[in-house]
Order: sequence, then structure tokens, then C-alpha cells
Amino acid sequence: MRYDDETRRDILSRLSGFRLKHTLGCEKAARMLAQQYGEDEDKCAFAMLLHDITKTFSQEEQLNLCEKYGIIPNDVEKTEWKMLHGKTAAAIAADVYGAPPDVVHAISYHTTGCADMTLLDKIVYMADYIEENRSFDGVKTARKLAARNLDKALLYGLNSSLRDLIHRGKQIHVDTVLARNWLLEHM
Repeated sequence: MRYDDETRRDILSRLSGFRLKHTLGCEKAARMLAQQYGEDEDKCAFAMLLHDITKTFSQEEQLNLCEKYGIIPNDVEKTEWKMLHGKTAAAIAADVYGAPPDVVHAISYHTTGCADMTLLDKIVYMADYIEENRSFDGVKTARKLAARNLDKALLYGLNSSLRDLIHRGKQIHVDTVLARNWLLEHM
């Protein structure tokens, strides 16, 4: 893993405005959760620095990265193409920054979750969800839950995301359903 001050500066130089502010908030939240739950802080921080590295890319740019890295979008990702940023950011993390497989996995699933989530996966998902710049209804509850029980916070986040997607008439990624069902079985 090539995570040092120079790499951090390089990653941050590719971000600006809200995306930079959000990424720094995610990094801070990930370090806090890593300390609390006993995960490697640097791995968590590295994942958060890279999780949205392709978030502002256009549909064409996302699809070009998919082609370059052999990513095959599923039906939901073809319609909701902005979801591809998790997978394309993970590919950049591995290829450009030498991120290890567990960090790449966590980045890939930071928007949807997945079955069999590791502690790193959970921290990356929740840090993105609760970082200090978020202000949606329920974020304070999610932060309180994350401070006490990571799995309960994760279930709260997944349930809230599902309700929001249904309310907005959006398609639901199968990985989110699998993440929720797996979590319910293992809590």
C-alpha cells in the first residue's frame, strides 16, 4: 500500500470544492471509527481519500474507465450510471495507487454495501454516510448509532437508503439488498 504524505497530497490535489471537503470529512470519520472498532487507521483513511476519486466524472468517462478496467455494469448501474464511481474509483485505487485488495473491495462497495462485509467495508460505508459535512434527516441518529454499535448503524443506513430510493422511484442495487439481508442474519 503506497499511503504516505506525498500520495495523500496527490489524491487531494485531484479534488476540489465540496468533493474535497467531503473526502476530508470521510477521512476524519474513518479514522475515528477505525480507532473505536480496532481497524487499521491508515487503510481506512486511504480508502476514504480514494472512494470518490471518480465521482465527478461524466457518464462517458465512467464508461471509458469501465472498458479500460474490464468492469461490466449491471442493469441498475447502466441506468444509474453515477453508481459506477465506486467500481471505477476502486480500479484507480488499485492501478494508480497500489491499494491492496481489501481497500479496493471497500471502495468498490462504499455506495451499496454487500454481503459478507468486513470491518473495513463497514467503516468505509459508514464514514461516507456520517461524515461531518452530511446534513440529511437521520444523520445525527446514524452518528450516535455508529458511536455505539457499528452493525446497528450500518443497518440504519441501509434501511434509510432503501426507503429513500423507494421514495424517489429509483432502482435498487442488488448488493444493497444482499448487504441488508446478510447483516440481519449476522447481528
